[in-house]
Amino acid sequence: MQERNDSFEELRANLLEKLRNQGCSPITITGYRYQCNSIFKWMRRNDYDHYSVEGGNKYLQDYCAKHGENQYYTTLRTVIYRLNDILKDTWQDVHSDKGKHFCLPDAFVEIVDRYCYWNVRTGHAAGTIRNKRYAVSWFLDELSKQKCRSLEEMSPILITQTCIKITDHNLWSEIRMFLRYLVEFEGVKSDYSTIIPHYTKPYVIPSVYSVEEIRAIEETIDTGTIIGKRDYAMILLASRMGMRSGDIARLRIEDVQNRTDLDIIQEKTGNTLHLPLIREVKSAIDDYLSVRPSSQSDLVFINVYAPYNPVTTSTIRAALRKYIRLSGINPGKRKSGPHALRASLASSMVNDDINYETVRKVLGHSSNNAIKHYARIDTERLRRYSLTPPLPVGRFYTFLYGEVEKR
Repeated sequence: MQERNDSFEELRANLLEKLRNQGCSPITITGYRYQCNSIFKWMRRNDYDHYSVEGGNKYLQDYCAKHGENQYYTTLRTVIYRLNDILKDTWQDVHSDKGKHFCLPDAFVEIVDRYCYWNVRTGHAAGTIRNKRYAVSWFLDELSKQKCRSLEEMSPILITQTCIKITDHNLWSEIRMFLRYLVEFEGVKSDYSTIIPHYTKPYVIPSVYSVEEIRAIEETIDTGTIIGKRDYAMILLASRMGMRSGDIARLRIEDVQNRTDLDIIQEKTGNTLHLPLIREVKSAIDDYLSVRPSSQSDLVFINVYAPYNPVTTSTIRAALRKYIRLSGINPGKRKSGPHALRASLASSMVNDDINYETVRKVLGHSSNNAIKHYARIDTERLRRYSLTPPLPVGRFYTFLYGEVEKR
């Protein structure tokens, strides 16, 4: 099949529209948009004038050589697969190296269909249901390989052996919910969900910059130019007020002009964020608006060159990376996007003994569970309660120092 020759912008628009039609959430679509921008930026730098399967593979090879097959690599690989789908006018429900096709007995196929239909009726999104179908199909496929051909033949031993075969531990929680469904709706007498192992994704400590480093980044910006005034205002919104890059890019002039506070609907959560406009931030925005080029857009931040379109989250990320580099700060393995400034603000507030609930409200988190997130970065307060371990004695001392007991 011959590949289409769409422009980067056309291909991205077609992919995002396809995802919307598939029932993907706005957060998922925003993630795809960001990752497409990263892929296409690399391609332009490497003299590609349009996307191709060969170019997508080259991008993945380059990323893997520099960063390894980390979690973000897996995400990028999925985006590449989806771009290839659009390019070839195909669409596969599941992209996975673990196997796309399962050979299930007819009885299991019917159970999977009923389970997915039940999830449709309970209001789950199409993308969520596809993941559930994949998880339970894999589970039942491995179960059938162990000569279990019906629900009545299930046993704790078979289920445990099956879970060991499912190497994607993120799917264990889906299997647990499926087993509860079987008890409630399919007549299974025993609730086997309790024997499914619990798996928690490893927690990654957020990238944090010190107050001194953030000040150095801000002082690097040349506010004598239009682009400098714009970038300074955008970065202050992230560093001083903890706003997400998507909300900064969507900020309207009426949201800030002649205002002393900020009331916006957050793009990620859909909840209202109410914050006072800090004096330095307000001054930086007003300074930029005084020289902002005339534009039909009602958004605050626009490109500095005609046709003066609104900035994107990529613009904000690129600006911050530039000023981190110019400031001479070595980020090391820390991330260098606006989210790092949010994490830095949270860390600074927590270290200043501001209670977690206030931090949650300032950053606009809708869930109270976010408080646990801040507790993890409260290293200074945790340090106060550290305990000195007792010195080893007896058999433990012998074990530690490799001595052999005499018999």
